[in-house]
Amino acid sequence: MQSFLVLSIALMMSTISFSQSNFTTIKCKSETNQRLIKNCITNEIKAFVDTNYDIPSVLSYTKPGLNRIYTRFKVDQKGKIIDIQAKGSAMQLELEAIRTLQSFPNLIPIPKEVSKEQIFEDIFTLLITFNAEGPKIDLPQKRLTGND
Repeated sequence: MQSFLVLSIALMMSTISFSQSNFTTIKCKSETNQRLIKNCITNEIKAFVDTNYDIPSVLSYTKPGLNRIYTRFKVDQKGKIIDIQAKGSAMQLELEAIRTLQSFPNLIPIPKEVSKEQIFEDIFTLLITFNAEGPKIDLPQKRLTGND
């Protein structure tokens, strides 16, 4: 019987040192408040990972039940996601998380007058979770060996 995947992907995004962000996305470009920009970018990354994380390709490496992949990455001065670190129950889950985040389009720099000392890389933490149910095997109640 094939593995059944409960498609309940829950993503949690938390950011560190985001309040001074110098980046936005195309959809978030019209936002002016830092809190709204943060929320908009967070939702953009969540939606991207939700649609682009290839669960069927890593399904054979998942554990039955809840699977978690913790990721941490930076956004450099050009808006590119770099230095991606992932921690999960299997290497293939981690590699798929890294591949997905690397394929995220670059963020757009917000033009500001900042000195060289104020420029820093934004650090993000993203938790990817999904439920996977393994194959179900129906065994008869009597012994298979014939030894009663």
